[in-house]
Amino acid sequence: MYKHRLVTIVAWLCFAFIFLPLILIVVTSFNSADSISLPLEGFSLQWFVKVFRSRSLVQSLKNSLVLALVSSTIGIVFGLLSSIALVKRPGKISTILLSIFLSPSLIPGIVIGYVLFHFLVVSLQLPLNLALILGHLLVVMPYSVRIICASLKDIDESLEEAALTLGCPPSRAFMKVVLPNLRPAMISAFMLSFINSFNNIPVSMYLKGPGMNTLPYAMMNHIEYNYDPTVSALSVMLMGLTLVLMIAMDWSMSAQRLKSKAAQGE
Repeated sequence: MYKHRLVTIVAWLCFAFIFLPLILIVVTSFNSADSISLPLEGFSLQWFVKVFRSRSLVQSLKNSLVLALVSSTIGIVFGLLSSIALVKRPGKISTILLSIFLSPSLIPGIVIGYVLFHFLVVSLQLPLNLALILGHLLVVMPYSVRIICASLKDIDESLEEAALTLGCPPSRAFMKVVLPNLRPAMISAFMLSFINSFNNIPVSMYLKGPGMNTLPYAMMNHIEYNYDPTVSALSVMLMGLTLVLMIAMDWSMSAQRLKSKAAQGE
């Protein structure tokens, strides 16, 4: 009984550690006071309005959204092609290549950013925008390869073989049989890639050009000079957007499962 109580207490402490800061952010975002403080002085939406009036925050939000979208999309394409090559051609070389693909997730981000800055910007003298996209691509690739590889290994190869036996060309068999089964994994990989690219600071800090800020960096700069709840309001908006995307993704995947079951029933 004591062990069960201890586990319960530890679980509640972990939940409190995770959710209490989020609750405080939500509460302080509606405070009418000019600083982040408790108890609340009054209810106000002025900080949400200030977010849209802040040119630096709005522009950095656009930069982060475009950067995360571009790098995640390219990462999904490269991750899919790489996963097919790794899974369809198993062996020692494939194992080594898989370890290389996953290695960026094991290296500290600040080290990756510094190395990429010297290699892409100093040595190759690439444009900063291109270097930033390549840097974020390196950050998101491990998630795409890891998730798509795991899903590809679980697909029954006899399905594709049956399509080929019935005269379906290899490219069409892949598009009609394999790719639909990979859709949930690709959506999950895209979401993880998007979130990690959107939240990345170390790589962006080294590769961003003058006057080009990403949202996390702009939020840090804002907090450094302004202790008002504007960042809290922006955080609430981002949490709400993330929640909506998660619900939409879950609904989409559930609808896909229902369609698959209906097709199997027929």
